[in-house]
Amino acid sequence: MGMTLAEKLLASHTDDGKAVAGDVIEAHIDLLMVHEVLGSRIIPILKEMDFKHVWDPNRIIVVNDHWAPASDINSAEIHRRNRNFVREQGISNFCDVDCGISHQILPERGLVAPGDLIIGSDSHSTTYGAFNAFSTGLAATDSALILATGMSWFMVPETIRIEVNGKLSKMVMSKDLILRILKDLGPDGANYKSIEFQGTTIDNMDVGPRMTMCNMTVEAGAKCSPMMVNHFVESWMKDVAPSRKWTPTKPDDDAVYVKRLTYDLDKDPLGPMVATPDNPTNGQPVTEVSGVPIDQAFIGSCTNGRIDDLEIAAKILKGKKIRKGVRLIITPASKETYIHALHEGLVEIFMDAGAIVTNSTCGACVGGHLGVLGAGEVCISSTNRNFRGRMGHKDSSIYLASPATVAASALEGAITDPRRA
Repeated sequence: MGMTLAEKLLASHTDDGKAVAGDVIEAHIDLLMVHEVLGSRIIPILKEMDFKHVWDPNRIIVVNDHWAPASDINSAEIHRRNRNFVREQGISNFCDVDCGISHQILPERGLVAPGDLIIGSDSHSTTYGAFNAFSTGLAATDSALILATGMSWFMVPETIRIEVNGKLSKMVMSKDLILRILKDLGPDGANYKSIEFQGTTIDNMDVGPRMTMCNMTVEAGAKCSPMMVNHFVESWMKDVAPSRKWTPTKPDDDAVYVKRLTYDLDKDPLGPMVATPDNPTNGQPVTEVSGVPIDQAFIGSCTNGRIDDLEIAAKILKGKKIRKGVRLIITPASKETYIHALHEGLVEIFMDAGAIVTNSTCGACVGGHLGVLGAGEVCISSTNRNFRGRMGHKDSSIYLASPATVAASALEGAITDPRRA
């Protein structure tokens, strides 16, 4: 019986080289990412374990990104504890509040490679599947055990194969594609499953759009979402980690899948999508929700704050002004992305249009700071979640969309089809 990508990736990290869907295995971890949860929940668990030293200080990265810089005393204390832990343990990979969002930073620093097994103390750690890695998020206790041992147990997931062929239409982004897929899967449609993306659309997709899709698979309950290596990933690795050795992993032709979904974008073109409150799987064509008034528009996060996202927003906003009474907040995903946007003149375009450009942080996405919503306010956002209260007051509303749709909506003051921009 052939093996899926998830099975092969996990098998390569076990002592006996075996991993079959449904089996419980113990695997060696290549990299662990922890953010503010280290200072808030993991360190107390480590104290209960009588912990002394991390298993390998070079295979851990600590990131202060959710409240960057600290928004209150509590977050300041969490950051302080993280800094102390990094210093005491000799951890070389540390990103403080000036660095950016974890899921963008790891690939930028060459810490993600095809074939890796990566764990993050954040649910959107599925993002690194874009690089042909098995990556997933684990909670504080599991992360603490990995910090101490470099090992973790897994039940090997079954796999859903999603094949996408054809080209995306003008002003339609990978965010629209994943919103459509999530609508079809539903909130529980991939619970503890691996989603394996294949097809010509995925093969021809750049790194940023691939990361967007893998990032959001957890919204259908996915455990991981590995893609195969394409020429964009190969170029990325040559640029950011030229000395790193890696080998691409491919599924077997006779691999067993529990479900298959197929999309032909040439025969059935996809238009811009919007996920209505209060779930990312509530995807609707933008034409079904056009005209809904908004108070805030947000472009950023680990989902859609990369340079390609900012470029399409700037293309729509250039020479125009956002609607009076609307707040447009733009948060680049990392310091590197911010500098790139500065050099391209994108930041000036945004500010001329009336936008607020912030430092890189998860702040607005998690309702922490730099974009918190008040009661009754409506936001259209390029983030990954629109649960009730996610970005602020429990009586606010969030619509999820691509950066193109968000930018077009900011100009009109209501949800707008970007193809009209």
